Amino acid sequence: MTKIRTLAPVWALALTLLFALGGACMASSSKETPAKPAVLLVSFGSSMPEGQAAIAATLDSVKQAFPGTEVRVAYTSRIIMRKLAKQGQIIDDPLVALAKLHADGFTHVAILSTHVIPGEEYEDLGTIVRCFDQLGRDEGKTGFRGIALSRPLLWSDEDFDRLAAALNRTYGKRLQDGAVVFMGHGTPHPANGAYSRLQTVLNRISPKLLVGTVEGTPSFDDLVARLQALGVRRVTLVPAMLVAGDHAHNDMAGPEEDSWKSQLTKMGFRVDTVLQGFGQNPEVRALMLEHLKEAAKKAF
Repeated sequence: MTKIRTLAPVWALALTLLFALGGACMASSSKETPAKPAVLLVSFGSSMPEGQAAIAATLDSVKQAFPGTEVRVAYTSRIIMRKLAKQGQIIDDPLVALAKLHADGFTHVAILSTHVIPGEEYEDLGTIVRCFDQLGRDEGKTGFRGIALSRPLLWSDEDFDRLAAALNRTYGKRLQDGAVVFMGHGTPHPANGAYSRLQTVLNRISPKLLVGTVEGTPSFDDLVARLQALGVRRVTLVPAMLVAGDHAHNDMAGPEEDSWKSQLTKMGFRVDTVLQGFGQNPEVRALMLEHLKEAAKKAF
């Protein structure tokens, strides 16, 4: 996805989309129309069955939490959207999805961010949301009457504590045989520090609950050093992402020599893999839903 860094171009594009889809004409009399709320679930996306299962489970939880409310899905990965389009499955990006909601007469929108940390993708989504919010505040009132974005999974101190406790309840029994490693994506963005912070919180529960990232810190080498210091010989690898997608299947559990599983096995560890994302964990979904409900209070 092309990164959006400034407000003005997105604001202009959002306004163009509203007019193109016919939403601006409807918006001028929005105060006279009844409130019509909607929820938009935003995910990086996935074309893999396990990944789509995690998104579907999250979507079902949202629908149960907001009965009678329109719930739609948007992806941020252009690559995945193009791949699915070739298979006949069309999924909009957040900008287009919001413009369509507006054109369809929805007046208030709460957006569920399924991001784990507040990194670049979360910031880009926030920029889009602020643009639509501004369109609802300007003189022409061409935007929604209410719109709000939920916090990512890891935001407050309580978020870290509750996620760590949930992960321990889910995987704690595996600590009897070795260590459990949660593989995050990682990023050069300052928000990458959330992974180290999560590690600090997990340390309070058990030193054998570990965090590593594919493209940030703690790195794979950092992880190996900790495993060797612990003296464990068995490792369970779990994706610390909404979906068990490409990174989980290839970087974590793939047969290639550079996958985490292959490298750890070559070092003498017995390696188990769990191809289930956070979206398939009911406790983690519950945390995301709480964030969504907070956003809905602001939006609706």
